[in-house]
Amino acid sequence: MATTNLSTIRKWDNQRSRAAPELLTARELEAMLKIDVKTIYSYVQRGLIPYVKIQSNVRFPKEEILSWVEERSHRPRLAGGNGSIRP
Repeated sequence: MATTNLSTIRKWDNQRSRAAPELLTARELEAMLKIDVKTIYSYVQRGLIPYVKIQSNVRFPKEEILSWVEERSHRPRLAGGNGSIRP
């Protein structure tokens, strides 16, 4: 009977989670971003959103989508250090 140590299990688990990112369907992405599926597919056709094509299926890597949203997030700038928000 072979024994497996904990570090081997952790290493395998880390490699597995890196190798297999969570992929979302267009419907799941629609619910997450609250954007219509037609708009999502339009983004795919125009190359505006990260996606993976598996034969005829389009999937969206969750971590890449979260980064994509973060990169496009706009935050108000503070004016002159007095704490007021610029229009």
